[in-house]
Amino acid sequence: MRIVLLSALLLGTASCAAPPGGIFASPGRLTLSNFTYELADVEAVVTPYPDCGVHAGIVPMDFKLPLNSTWVIPASLGSDVCWRHHAPPSAGARTAPPPWSDWNRAFTAAGSSVDSRL
Repeated sequence: MRIVLLSALLLGTASCAAPPGGIFASPGRLTLSNFTYELADVEAVVTPYPDCGVHAGIVPMDFKLPLNSTWVIPASLGSDVCWRHHAPPSAGARTAPPPWSDWNRAFTAAGSSVDSRL
């Protein structure tokens, strides 16, 4: 009986010191890989909002992702990662750059780690 009471007391004490969001909560992340394009332009935002638009305090990140490479984007608890891309025109092409892809959303708000490809 003492062991049960002592276990309950320790569990109650530990729950008071647990971080908000629980003992097992950790930030999420998106690991984005490029296995298709020679070099892709990527735009990403880490956002708690339901849309992928840029809001006050949300700064988009732009980066180039070479062929056969990955980029890890950390996300705070409660935030998802939205991303889109376009690849530059092929060498010698005289056309305008291709349009941006539609936004993709990696649901990382609950601390999930998501792997995705361009």
